Amino acid sequence: MNPRKRFLSAIMGGRVDRPSVVCVNQTATYEQMNQLGAWWPEAHYKAASMARLAAGALNILGFDSVRVPFCQTVEAEALGVPIRDGGRESLPASSAHPFTPGEHIPVPNDILQRGRIPVVLDAIRILKTGLRNEAAIIGGVVGPFSVAGHLLGTDQLLMQSFLEPDSVKPAMEAALETAAVFAAAMVEAGAEVICIEEMAASTDLIRPSTFTDLVLPFLQNLIERIQVPTVLHICGNTDPIIDALIESGADALSIDCKANVSAALEKARGRTTVIGPIDTTQTLLYGTPEQVAASAEKLLSEGFSIIAPACAVPPGTPTANLRAMVDAASKAKPAATKHPIGSGKPSTTVEVFARYDIRVQKGEVSTSSGLEDPLLAQVADSVIKGDARQTEEAVQQALRKYSPLDIINLALVPAIDKVGQLWDQEYYFLPQVILAADAMQAGVRICEQEMGESAQKRGKVVMHVAEGDVHSIGKNIVKALLVANGFEVIDLGIDVPVEKVVEAVKEHKPHLLTGSALMTTTMSAFPKIARRLEEEGIEIPFACGGGAVTQQFCETFNMGIYGGKANRAPAIAKAAAEGKNWRELREMFHR
Repeated sequence: MNPRKRFLSAIMGGRVDRPSVVCVNQTATYEQMNQLGAWWPEAHYKAASMARLAAGALNILGFDSVRVPFCQTVEAEALGVPIRDGGRESLPASSAHPFTPGEHIPVPNDILQRGRIPVVLDAIRILKTGLRNEAAIIGGVVGPFSVAGHLLGTDQLLMQSFLEPDSVKPAMEAALETAAVFAAAMVEAGAEVICIEEMAASTDLIRPSTFTDLVLPFLQNLIERIQVPTVLHICGNTDPIIDALIESGADALSIDCKANVSAALEKARGRTTVIGPIDTTQTLLYGTPEQVAASAEKLLSEGFSIIAPACAVPPGTPTANLRAMVDAASKAKPAATKHPIGSGKPSTTVEVFARYDIRVQKGEVSTSSGLEDPLLAQVADSVIKGDARQTEEAVQQALRKYSPLDIINLALVPAIDKVGQLWDQEYYFLPQVILAADAMQAGVRICEQEMGESAQKRGKVVMHVAEGDVHSIGKNIVKALLVANGFEVIDLGIDVPVEKVVEAVKEHKPHLLTGSALMTTTMSAFPKIARRLEEEGIEIPFACGGGAVTQQFCETFNMGIYGGKANRAPAIAKAAAEGKNWRELREMFHR
């Protein structure tokens, strides 16, 4: 059985000679670029280079499929979002968000001639001719909710999806129409599978009820309009929405290793195929071939007929590690298909109850601050509710009795600590945390105005989001916590070049530098910053966080400290301001 037939048969629940190995997300690595002579950014903009690099998934890695494009900005660019080139080592990223919630966004009649859409379609045609049906061709589109994040800005999208869900629907409708037209054109060009990446709809970011009520209907609409097998990719822990993912109608689900993948496999049996995920950072990027093989063998022993990286392949991933997946599958027996897809009864719609909603309704969690003093409790409770205006009014009243510093320490900081607990317990999701952080900062500003010159800063922190990354949520939460705890923060913003970070450290001489990266393809900026600082003779604790970052990664370069949860930031900053060096901070905060 050739690679193409193996994957297409496996995705539809059919017989295979052995388990299939694919990657439904981006597959390019620096080693492949060197070997093939096809580098970013040219491979994002020229069809021949894109096809040559994509074909490396078959010719070098031994995967059963190839996939284009490599980035997640093609649809957004075609709809008018300005895109910044990621250079040779990073992916393109949106540099601005030109639309507002509620605004009608027209889809141009010539959408297929806009931006890089023609390049992707030409690359598929080249692959169709050159591969001669040896490997399956996957065309990648970005889901409506995630494209809306490019159009509106991710922070704005998440807050509005919580406060006024209808206001984000115009952006999602434009994204839906673009994805459907793009997918149809991909199929006509030669794509045999369409992967829908809906990264922003992770339950790490939104409530499960937001997914089922807002995101799911758009995905169902899109999937119904695609005339080839579909794969739905969702990052993060998908346990609370696994029934909804199955109800989407996708032929296969690509889920993260953060989820209970064994439970997902069993629940989806006979209804859809679940692709077994291998951790992209800990195992594929920083592990050994032996560790990759062990992870693959475990998944295969549980009955997965397809295994794949859990998300986009980090470009620094060694070829030997990716090949280890194929080697493990080649030695395995084919997974028994007890219930081929479509053999069972039609499933009924499953109502998914978020743990957050259930527990609040049952009264199992309190969102009260629990403070005894009514003035301080009013301040804290308004922060926990995420009501900035009410927080300002409550702070003004509390100032009649308490000093500004007391209000910060006795009400605002405990309130955001409570929000952090609710987040850790999965009662709160990021939209609530963002609103609470905004409310807390509103209160802090009034206190700082009242303190004037008497406000003493505990230390100075320079913070940024990695070059090529436009996800500011984590950074903003950390900033709010640091400001509330009395630190001066120099915020460089998102998508910050390495040299700009180095210059800011030289200029401001902070006690601590922080960096955030949500994507495996952007966190590689952090070791570069550390090396440049060493070249300048600067040694400073460098706390790194974000969805892609792990403790193991931070320990691969000098000065790196693993930030972990946002609520650890004040403690790390306090220790740094007290004179602890990065080695001492690792001893204090690393597991």
